[in-house]
Amino acid sequence: MAAKAPVQNISEALAQKNQRAVYVYQVPSNLGGEEFKSVGLVQLTAHEEMMAAKRSNGDPIKLAYEQVMQAIVEVNGERVSIANGTADRAFNTMGPMLRNLVMTAHAKLHAPPEGDVELFLESREVRLG
Repeated sequence: MAAKAPVQNISEALAQKNQRAVYVYQVPSNLGGEEFKSVGLVQLTAHEEMMAAKRSNGDPIKLAYEQVMQAIVEVNGERVSIANGTADRAFNTMGPMLRNLVMTAHAKLHAPPEGDVELFLESREVRLG
């Protein structure tokens, strides 16, 4: 299998980044009202997780918040971003139950299925080395 060619320029890198899957969740009407109909999240890259960790300054509650802010890329079909503050504004406008749903969706999106966890852990080998 051939190795993936390195990115040649920033435009190509941005194009690849924009190819990410966006997982769109429909907001229950009793939680979103007229303001929130859907929320789109992406799975974070290792770099994005690291940036969220740096912004959290070691505070685990802030880390969870920063990761969700990094993952929110769409509200009601419109792009939002941590870079320009629109993701943060949207999240802080949500009620507590909707914020909890978004945080739960983020956690589930980043967690492997339980069966995969068991298979992974059962595959352990011990080698001397």
